[in-house]
Amino acid sequence: MKNFTRLNRSTGRIKAFSLIDNAGDSVHAFDLFVDSLVQEGLHAKTVETYSNHIAAFLDFLTEAKVFGYPCRQSEILPAVEAYLPARLAGANARNEFDIISRKILGQTKLTKSSAKNHAAAINKFLLGSDNHALHMQQIEDWETGVAGNAPQQIFQVSTRQRSSAEIKRICQSSMLVNVMNHHPTKAAGKVLTVRGKDASNNRDKDFPAEHILPFLDCATCARDEALWALQAGTGMRPHEAILMEMDQIDFTRRTVVVEDPHNRRFASQMPDEYIARWKGRAVSETYFIPILRDRFFKALERYIRTEYMPHPNETLVFQSIKGDQKPYVSVSDKSRVQSFNRACLRLQKRTPETKLGLSELTPHSLRHFYGTFMLNYVPVGNNKYGLEPVDVQRLMGHEKLETTMKYARRDKHALDAKIIFMNMQAMNEGPEVDQLVKWMAEKHSNQAKRLNDIWSARLSGND
Repeated sequence: MKNFTRLNRSTGRIKAFSLIDNAGDSVHAFDLFVDSLVQEGLHAKTVETYSNHIAAFLDFLTEAKVFGYPCRQSEILPAVEAYLPARLAGANARNEFDIISRKILGQTKLTKSSAKNHAAAINKFLLGSDNHALHMQQIEDWETGVAGNAPQQIFQVSTRQRSSAEIKRICQSSMLVNVMNHHPTKAAGKVLTVRGKDASNNRDKDFPAEHILPFLDCATCARDEALWALQAGTGMRPHEAILMEMDQIDFTRRTVVVEDPHNRRFASQMPDEYIARWKGRAVSETYFIPILRDRFFKALERYIRTEYMPHPNETLVFQSIKGDQKPYVSVSDKSRVQSFNRACLRLQKRTPETKLGLSELTPHSLRHFYGTFMLNYVPVGNNKYGLEPVDVQRLMGHEKLETTMKYARRDKHALDAKIIFMNMQAMNEGPEVDQLVKWMAEKHSNQAKRLNDIWSARLSGND
């Protein structure tokens, strides 16, 4: 960043940072925002990501001379609203704000999906700062006697010259008030929006079930195999998996828990005898798909024995296996995705005759696989398969059912059967019930045969 320097600080269990400007003053609004994220109980990775987004946003506004400077609303709003378009613009864009973002600050180009994540952070920052900004404005009005109900001074005192840091803080607060006052829809929580989607085909986002185990074979280290087996087997989000601590693993019972501060996975229903083990933290047990659970614990054993290096006061399971072996969470997201993509490429090279279509997938697709598997294929007894959507929602820790259904699509073969049946009914060609059941069974039998053939070929290759 050009206008700020990061200064590391601790906020309880989460490591954060403050922004120090070139005059040596801290950005109070930024510290308040980070503290609010921590108090909200967000994951450390979410706090880090949102903090980075807002730091870049404030660097841009400072360079545009609307943050920390006395300026008019007509100058502030165009800069705020131009930030994301400037980050989305190409390298040859010549708009004033494009030049600030790309040429002067060297900010990288965003995809639309990542820009939406930036917009969420910025909206949260603006809305969360609103009350504080208004409070600062009230103080300013009282001190200058602008407000009609300004408190009366009992003793006359000489006016004090404000420091540059105080003036800067008031200007920052005024900027936030001006932005919010211009947007009467602030209750909706959306000051900035990003429209449209990235240019990509509409393929299913879940990792293909038949390729999960061969994919794990393509991991070049035990750490990656264990990490990917954990994500696919429990449906953990990537950041939940890489932030997992040793005490979240029960090696005796071969179970894993995930942090659940908002009780979305029903942490409050953990058995009493286990509460002490998790030291009062809000955690929930996961359902670990058995074959992937076995794969995880075998890979984890190899990882701890051959690759893991214990560090004092460090409890995270996954770490870099190069250099000083720092926590894996401190490695860039790009680097972790590249490792995943290289494994996908190795898998494709092992079966050149088959187009697997894995090039667009990321580690998050393993979570999609889990949702799809639990919705369609997990045995639930009496020759029935698949949990109810609300149960999958609980296991995945989603606040809304709609989010679960984006991850866990219904099996397309079952959907095909329903569509055919509806068409037949509309045309008065309704088949006998037994015929329909047979047709659906054949559709699923063909799918099962394809999976069994792949499995048999894999077993033969291991002989």
